[in-house]
Amino acid sequence: MEQRMYVAGFADEAGEAWGTLIPLDAKMVEQAVLGHQTFTVWCNSDGRIQPQPNSDDLYEELLEKGQLKETPLDELVAEAIEQGKNEPNDDILDMFETLHDRLVRAQGMVADEIARRRR
Repeated sequence: MEQRMYVAGFADEAGEAWGTLIPLDAKMVEQAVLGHQTFTVWCNSDGRIQPQPNSDDLYEELLEKGQLKETPLDELVAEAIEQGKNEPNDDILDMFETLHDRLVRAQGMVADEIARRRR
């Protein structure tokens, strides 16, 4: 696996590096930068879930680069079920029941909004 690196240092107005350049591990840099960012989750009206950084500038930049992957809600639920399949019932059954209750509430809210808009 290729190790990605950043380089810290100085550049003149023409972009030519000068002085001491310091190589930095990409994972370390990204953890330091993203460690100061807060992300929430956005649910689009069609059920696609997407990470949402609190910084508008970061949101625009990540969106342009295609780094804010959207995932359909049903795919997230299927993944959660798959990940919990081998867990003992004592550990996972309450969580699946909570997931079910939340999905039933969400389904009711969507049905109510559809009905309201069809009136």
